[in-house]
Amino acid sequence: MKKKVVALTLAVVIAAASVVGCGSGAQNVSDNTGTASENAGTEAEDAKAETEVSATDSGEEIYLEVMITSLNDSADGPFLLEVIEEFEKMHPNVHIEPIAVAMNDLYTQLLTMATAGNLPDVFTMQDAYMAKAVEMEMVTDMTDLLGEEWLDGTLPVAVEGCKVDDMLVFMPWQNNTMAMIYRKDLFEEKNLGIPETWDEFIEVAKTLTEDLDGDGTIDRYGATFCGTRNDSAESRFQTLAMTFDAWLVKEENGEMITQVDSEQFKDAMEFFIDAAVNEGIMPDGFVETGYSESYTMCAADQACMFFGASNVFGAMFKANPEMRDKWGSFPMPHAEGLEPITSFGTLGMSISSTSEHPEMAAEFLKFLTNKENSIAWNEVTGRLPCQIEALDEIIAGNELYKGFADSSEFAVLLPTFGGTAELRDISGECWQTVIAEGVSLDEALETAASKAEDVMSKY
Repeated sequence: MKKKVVALTLAVVIAAASVVGCGSGAQNVSDNTGTASENAGTEAEDAKAETEVSATDSGEEIYLEVMITSLNDSADGPFLLEVIEEFEKMHPNVHIEPIAVAMNDLYTQLLTMATAGNLPDVFTMQDAYMAKAVEMEMVTDMTDLLGEEWLDGTLPVAVEGCKVDDMLVFMPWQNNTMAMIYRKDLFEEKNLGIPETWDEFIEVAKTLTEDLDGDGTIDRYGATFCGTRNDSAESRFQTLAMTFDAWLVKEENGEMITQVDSEQFKDAMEFFIDAAVNEGIMPDGFVETGYSESYTMCAADQACMFFGASNVFGAMFKANPEMRDKWGSFPMPHAEGLEPITSFGTLGMSISSTSEHPEMAAEFLKFLTNKENSIAWNEVTGRLPCQIEALDEIIAGNELYKGFADSSEFAVLLPTFGGTAELRDISGECWQTVIAEGVSLDEALETAASKAEDVMSKY
């Protein structure tokens, strides 16, 4: 059912985008849509103006602490600070304090702040952490705060992915469908087909791995994966494992189970390790290769394939704008004999249960995600939004995002489970001990399975 929900939802978006992007008739559709939007926007602006006057006339000074992981990003940070400044100009009585935190430190820092009772008003949240956030009463239900109109303009699958039971734990913001990015120009130059299986992926990557100057040293590798023991690498591995029909956690017969002890999981881990260190298609230093190292290699013409969400394009093109026309995307490969699959995830923002101004916090988040800001955000960072109207406009005629759009046909939501972050870390520990410490794969998997069962018993 979840596969159908994702496919149908994003298929509608893609179909709409193709209409907007075709011929003179499409211009009429766009113009008509624009007129309707202007009318709706006028009404919304009038309502907002009344709210602003009321808030300003009250004389109340409102202070909001906003913790966003993207503030640390070279592309996202400056853009977000501009959005905050613009919102403060619209609301002179509102003062926003931006708080930067690394994505890989977010979970630990939020737990520490929640325990101390000093959560910020707004903070980054994702599906892997939301069940724990509800359990610890860190968040407020955002359904009424965002309102029916805003939610109706958002991908239904994204809204569904931000809920625990009927509670909207966080506002869907970033569309994190996983796909593979690749050097489209080199594929065309070498007449390479798009790999559908992981075996084909390895062969293509070997062809792309080259000593360009003949000095005996590889200058350009076929691929790069993240190998650090943090969420950037571990969340990617969770999706890769799904392509082997191995799930860190899934619902089965009404119960949550883990497949860390399965043959499929062993196959996924064995492939991951072999591809990273044994096939000669990736550079040395895998266990220290994180997200920034991987996209930097892609930007510097040192790696040809990498998988993740679309935001990697923003970081790459900021580092090297000349690469913009050389890259494309295709769906995640899969194990032989299996159907394609990928994860639909979303990262967004929660409002804390202790915020004294949740309504104004929600107004800021709606401003952050309006059509104009969502499109500008994509141009700066490469991130795809969850707002339908903005997503329509971005993907219409843009070949760069084709793989992410095609993946909508088989993308699935990850299960909501309080121990997801711990299960991810167990998988990271597994490959790290094999590669860095020389532990056998069987021994590392036995340890991982035992720890995974402990996690399952806790939740």
